[in-house]
Parts: sequence; C-alpha cells; structure tokens
Amino acid sequence: MITETVLTYDFQRFSKDLLDALANNQVNIRDGVAYWKKGLEKTGIIQHIPFKEIGSIGVESFIQGLGSLQSTLQTTIVAAQAISTATLMVAMVVQTQILSKKIEAVQQCVLKVAQDINEQNILFYTDKTSEYLALLQTFKLLLDKRTPLATVNDLANNTLSSSIQLKNHLISFIGNLLSLVQAKKISSPQHIELILQFIQQMMEILPVGMHLEFILSHRLNHNEFSQVLVEDSHKQYLGLMSQYRSYLNEINNGLKEFRIKPEQVPFFETIKLPAKNLLQSAIHVELLEKPALEQMTYELPQQIAMIKA
Repeated sequence: MITETVLTYDFQRFSKDLLDALANNQVNIRDGVAYWKKGLEKTGIIQHIPFKEIGSIGVESFIQGLGSLQSTLQTTIVAAQAISTATLMVAMVVQTQILSKKIEAVQQCVLKVAQDINEQNILFYTDKTSEYLALLQTFKLLLDKRTPLATVNDLANNTLSSSIQLKNHLISFIGNLLSLVQAKKISSPQHIELILQFIQQMMEILPVGMHLEFILSHRLNHNEFSQVLVEDSHKQYLGLMSQYRSYLNEINNGLKEFRIKPEQVPFFETIKLPAKNLLQSAIHVELLEKPALEQMTYELPQQIAMIKA
C-alpha cells in the first residue's frame, strides 16, 4: 500500500507576533504565509507558517469508500488546524495522490457521458473537461515547493490563463446542462443520471481547481489580480450551487407532495446523498469564500527597499 507524508502546523514555532495577532484577529493566512490584515498600522508578512510531519496515510485505503474529495479532506483536517484549513488542503493535494485519484474518477464520468450522449455540443464540452483536468495535474506540479516558478514562468502563466478560460467554459456548460434538465429538454432518465453525476463530480472538484488558480496567481505575484480572481470564482460557484440546490429541492418537494412519482426520477436516490454532502460541505467556504472575503495589504518591492535603506 502506498503511504505518503502529511503535514500540519507546528504551533510551537509560531512567533510571538503571530500568536498575538491571532489572539487579536489581525491575521490573514494565504498559502502558508501569515499577513497582517488590511487597515492595521503594520503591513506585510508576519511569518511564514512552520509545518511539521504528522505521519503517513495509506492513499488507497484513504480514498476507498469515500464519495467525494470534500469528505476525504474533511476526514483529515481536525478542528485544531482550522486556523487556515485551505493551506493544509492545498499542501495535501500537492503532497499526495488525492487530486490525481479524484481526476481519474471525474474522467471516468466524462467518458460515460461522451459514450452515451452523442450530442455534438456535449461532446465538445467533454473534451474541454478533459483539457481542464489535465491542467489541474499541471497545477499540482507547479505548486510543488520544489518547483521554482521563476524557471517555468511562461508555463505557469500559460497554465493559469488556460485554466481560467476553460473553467469559465465549464461553468457555463454546467449551468446550461442544469437548465436543460430542469426544462425537461432531456427526457431519458439514464441520460439525466449520467449528466447529474457529471455535474456532481465537477461541483466537487471545481473549488479545488479554483483555489489552485488563486494560489498560483498569488505565487506569480499577481497580488491584486489573485484577489479579483478568487472573488469572481466564489461568485461563479455560488451561482452554480444555487441552481443545483434549486433543482434538487424541486424534485425533493415534488416527491413529498406526490406531484412527482419515484419512477419518474429513478436517478434521484443515486444522486441525493452525494449532493446533500456537497451542499452541506464547508470545503467551498474554506477554499473560496474565506479568501474572497479577505482584505490583504502587500508591501511593494519599492517600499521594502526604502525601509531597508
């Protein structure tokens, strides 16, 4: 069985400034670095967060039996680490094969949709989905701490640009698919089930992809843009969540009120539990909502040079 090391925060090596700032709610933590919140007298970096190993995980057993990336991550991240859960999630995604396993699961779902639903528009977007999944693997490589971004700057910027464009295509596509299903433009229950499973899988992986975009942009020193990017991603994802929740509630209420017969929606039992877990998950809050609401102040290189002088 493959085992991989997982890290957590080393609280004993937190500086006094960081501990005081945490106690006074004056900290934003982004990509493993603690910054002073916007509007304070102090600005810039407080401390690069120290980590320590907490042992190993058996990746195969870790993944087995878990329906989504969200539940996988939630199992590992304990309350004591809630100081910046997103940092630990990104570290785990980069360190382990969790993301790769999830990408494989999504790709299998994409293949089923492409094989069973032979419509040109859907086939076009399943190709786009495969391209997006490949880019997520590239993110994993670029965000590995052993990869100096300065040496692969063109690749990093091209990956970021392509990911943003493909993500926007896919968000529009998912929204359109949900609209088609809601409007009963897709009549086959088998096709609806495949489409809903695809939407579910994409809704699980999109917050991770969006957060990786945000972190890569931040590491490329696109400071203000990285903030605009995560705010936009959060808004887009909330829109999808609202549409998905509305559709599921529509079916659930129809069944309760006997306006819809169970045999009309045989796919609902299959999708109900994973959808409920997704909608109740805090992962999108950690990966999108919290960083979208943060207000950051960065020291400009010129300011740093003047201080040192």
